[in-house]
Amino acid sequence: MLKMDREKLIVPNQIGYLILKEDGAVLESGGDLKNDERSANVIMGLLNLTETIDESFMPSSSCERITIDYEHHYYSICMSNRRIYIIKISKSQNGVTTTTSSSSSNSVYNDASDSGAVLA
Repeated sequence: MLKMDREKLIVPNQIGYLILKEDGAVLESGGDLKNDERSANVIMGLLNLTETIDESFMPSSSCERITIDYEHHYYSICMSNRRIYIIKISKSQNGVTTTTSSSSSNSVYNDASDSGAVLA
């Protein structure tokens, strides 16, 4: 991937990113997610949903990281320093797609718990 001077390369194979304020306002964006407020709104809805999960099912009061996995890419979502980082990452390396999941369905995982519970 060619990186433009103004875009941040946060992780290898990154094809897009969003950095949001806690209220969902887009601070920075680039690549496939450049100016993608619709994706920001969808992800904020997902994050708000995680706050309503029953404590007996998931004891942590807040997720540390959420991964949304698709066949050719995935999104990694985490919060740090009062910012929400959303990274779109390609599963391809040098044109070869690598698979990390035995399932081909779209899934959302909560990495904050040891059980790796599937949220949706």
